[in-house]
Amino acid sequence: MAESSHEHLKKSKEASTLAEMFHEMRKSIDALIQWTKKLQQNDSSYGREISLVHTKLQEAKMWAGKCLEAIGSKLPEEFRDKAE
Repeated sequence: MAESSHEHLKKSKEASTLAEMFHEMRKSIDALIQWTKKLQQNDSSYGREISLVHTKLQEAKMWAGKCLEAIGSKLPEEFRDKAE
């Protein structure tokens, strides 16, 4: 079963390095992105808003990746941070 974003947040607080914290943050954001995909499948009156939430979460994950890059963390593409 996939870990919740709350579990990822707890792990990020336990992370010992800044890079580990950013990786855990990205996993938490990815879990939320997956959740919004499920919400988008429901035909509702707030579909546009959920789409905006989805887009902004994608942007947040991207910017967290830029922070990793800025602190010098090199991560091969095959090890992208994904929620499990």
